[in-house]
Amino acid sequence: MKIYVESLGLPTLSKLIGKKTEIELPGETIEDLVSFIVTNHGQKARQILLDSKGKLDLTIQVMLNDEGFVPRDEFSQRSLKDGDLVKFLLLAGGG
Repeated sequence: MKIYVESLGLPTLSKLIGKKTEIELPGETIEDLVSFIVTNHGQKARQILLDSKGKLDLTIQVMLNDEGFVPRDEFSQRSLKDGDLVKFLLLAGGG
């Protein structure tokens, strides 16, 4: 299935996969998408996206279409469909 991916606030990820890109995803879930990106873009993608336990880094949020942020505990169950837009966003804090 074809998934559209955007990287917002993650310049190193944008440089690696493109700010807006189209991915032919063999999997079904958000977790599958993250694994696919890491597998296909190697160690650099792993350093950008994953924490030391192999999970999506806590500073990165995922938005599916315009539905809002997807809770982390739903990444492995949240099914994607052809044409979905997945955005990876860097959480920024200020003071």
